[in-house]
Amino acid sequence: MNKLFISFCTTGLAVLLVMISGYADAQGCNNTDPGNTPGNTGCVSFVYRGQGVTYSTVRSADGKVWLQQNLGSSTVASSLTDTGAYGDLFQWGRWDDGHQLRNSALQANAPTPNNPSGLSGNSTGFYSAGYNSPSNWWSAGAPDNQWTASSSSAITAVNGADPCKAIGAGWKLPTVNEIEALLTAENISDTSSALASNLKLVPAGMKDYNGIFSPGTRLYLWSSSSSPYTGSGQHLYISQYSALTNSGGRDGGMSVRCIKDASSMLGTSDLGKSYAGVYPNPTEGIVNIKAEAPVDHVMILNVAGQKLKADFSGNRIDLQQFPKGLYFLEIHLKNGKTLSQKILKK
Repeated sequence: MNKLFISFCTTGLAVLLVMISGYADAQGCNNTDPGNTPGNTGCVSFVYRGQGVTYSTVRSADGKVWLQQNLGSSTVASSLTDTGAYGDLFQWGRWDDGHQLRNSALQANAPTPNNPSGLSGNSTGFYSAGYNSPSNWWSAGAPDNQWTASSSSAITAVNGADPCKAIGAGWKLPTVNEIEALLTAENISDTSSALASNLKLVPAGMKDYNGIFSPGTRLYLWSSSSSPYTGSGQHLYISQYSALTNSGGRDGGMSVRCIKDASSMLGTSDLGKSYAGVYPNPTEGIVNIKAEAPVDHVMILNVAGQKLKADFSGNRIDLQQFPKGLYFLEIHLKNGKTLSQKILKK
């Protein structure tokens, strides 16, 4: 996914996000954050595996907004064995490159170098060779490595791309501290209480050199935090008896659940004073923008960080030359507020 970014100044308007053709249930999702009461739900639309998807979001008892589904899932979990809710299994430090699919091929030989910079666009293999094998994915990874890069074009040898950044502004992988705060706030102590929580956490199992094991009985969920141990990352482990955070090898395929930064969320009062809108949505190219407060500048982003130029005049943006897809438009108003929306270019 690509991240587009454009800035322009004018006297009045909004932020835009463009979604892909075939976007699942896009018209039914207004990308509004859940209310402030724990258990309130909303939705978010974005591009995953090259296609438009719409996921449920929820306000947790920790006050944060989370996805209510694992990345790669098709539904919110209704039972411990709801396979549609299991989703994909990521290796620590990797992104939506195809390796995370539950049926991706095991590869015994790691990339060279064996870190994010050694991966190419077609590195879809799941690199896991054996217990403590140097051919396991990022086996020599250091404790100060990160999983926070904004896209695959921003990776380095010490920082992998955060797959949650593709959802939009503010979305990211949770840190291990945020996961531990969630366990306390939601009173999660085992798989049953995890499923009963506002997040509907589901035991999707784990993948390694032996294949996938423990689906329906054990939950493994990555954090963005690396581990003090070489080649490891910190994750959440839940069984029918316990719930705790632990360290695990980076080659282990685990679930990913995304969280939204509180700093990126607007309150109702902010929206009431600084309304911005775009229409029609979906659009075939021409987008009209309205705002109740003057606009200082606007940025259009895709998830790859590439800059995009668009004609803007008379409160209209011409997107006809843009490819079909999902875009993030941020509107920076002169009153200091920043608003954002998504729109489907079909």
